[in-house]
Amino acid sequence: MPGYKRPCRFCGNLVDENSAACPFCSRAHPLQMVCPHCFAPVQAAWTVCNACAKPLVIPCPRCNAPAGPDDDICGKCHSVVRYRCPACAAVIAPGAKRCERCGTKLKDFWKSKGP
Repeated sequence: MPGYKRPCRFCGNLVDENSAACPFCSRAHPLQMVCPHCFAPVQAAWTVCNACAKPLVIPCPRCNAPAGPDDDICGKCHSVVRYRCPACAAVIAPGAKRCERCGTKLKDFWKSKGP
């Protein structure tokens, strides 16, 4: 049904059903937990995606604390764990020129992240 909205699982504000990110809290995939690589639905206890077999829990590059599929910032040291495409919220490699999933050019995205 067009126009149907559901509450964001992070902040509770109503968001469109096809939202890649919540417009209020800016968290990716506001309606259900998904694999950050292939967007298949996943459960919180899983460590590997059942669709693409990529790890859902990764170590923080700075402090080695585990970061789950919803974590883009380390809960322990607050450093960036994953970067996401501003258009589709797919995980992108640091310094990537285009998003592999949607093709968005990322030049301006990296400029906004600083030097």
